[in-house]
Amino acid sequence: MAEIGSSDTNTAEREIVDSLLAKLGLGALGSVRTYRGRHRNWAGTTVSGTEVFVKRIAPGSPGGARTLGRLIALESSDWAPVPRPRCLGWDADTGVLAYELVAPVRDGRRLADDGDFDEATAGRLGRLVARLHDAPCPPWLDSSCPPLPPLEELESLPVEVYRNACAAELELWRLLQGDEALTAAIRPLCTPPEAALTPVHGDLRLDQFVIGGSEVRLTDWDELRRGDPARDVGAFVGEWLFRSTLGIAAAGGTPGHEETVARGAARFGQVRPLIAAFWRAYRKERREPDADLVRRSAAFAGWHQFDRLLAGAEKQSRLLPVERAAAGIGRAVLLAPDRFATTLGLAA
Repeated sequence: MAEIGSSDTNTAEREIVDSLLAKLGLGALGSVRTYRGRHRNWAGTTVSGTEVFVKRIAPGSPGGARTLGRLIALESSDWAPVPRPRCLGWDADTGVLAYELVAPVRDGRRLADDGDFDEATAGRLGRLVARLHDAPCPPWLDSSCPPLPPLEELESLPVEVYRNACAAELELWRLLQGDEALTAAIRPLCTPPEAALTPVHGDLRLDQFVIGGSEVRLTDWDELRRGDPARDVGAFVGEWLFRSTLGIAAAGGTPGHEETVARGAARFGQVRPLIAAFWRAYRKERREPDADLVRRSAAFAGWHQFDRLLAGAEKQSRLLPVERAAAGIGRAVLLAPDRFATTLGLAA
């Protein structure tokens, strides 16, 4: 998770946070750090010496009540199929949740950025995800359809979304909405077979694997639900595919089509063994993965390119050539997931 600041000027929100921490007997936060994310967050040490991570799901935010309900249901239960940071408490009225800050650690994204993400690490993460998918579904687990892919927006954008979108977002939506074959390939991702459904994290990214010593903790359970395990597997694969594609630009220059393809293939070839190690460990750990999991996982890896592009297009004036390349790769995988599964490291 990328740090974006070490101060906070929103006095009202800090008072809300400190109020919860005081009720928990921890005392107010001292100096704080904040991180990029969909929700406001703060990390630091309280006056009692406790290191905490606090996030606020603002009341009235889109989907906020449902997200908060999922998190409170999780933390109110004893369901813990995989390690996660310990929740210290919450305030349902203000949407604030406090967690133990796990330190010293590095997350999966930092390991990848530093060149320290190896096959052994990938295998550890594969086993962890498999244990999550093998866990029983508790009765409180949300079974609603995930918000992404956004099926209604594939047809047309709501007026408010259109008004608030920047040029790059609108450009990407035009690519999606104007491609009937692509939208037809995306829609089935939202209707997985009932027999395949398991507990899923639902929003898996490399930075949500927090690694400290011999333990890996999985964070950010906002989208936890009963869903398609291919969503999580495909997100892991898609993260590496997206990083490889965007890394083309890091080599400098403005390569033509053939050189772009060659650079992308070379970069992905370097990380494919990590995906293969994740998948081997996952398959070995899972008790009975369904027969179609490989194909659906590849398809979700294709969708992940658009997921990341939509998240990154905010405040951009246009899509960059390398981002259009990522969209093209995502489209190709979505249209023919069986063809690309082995190439992506998902050997049957």
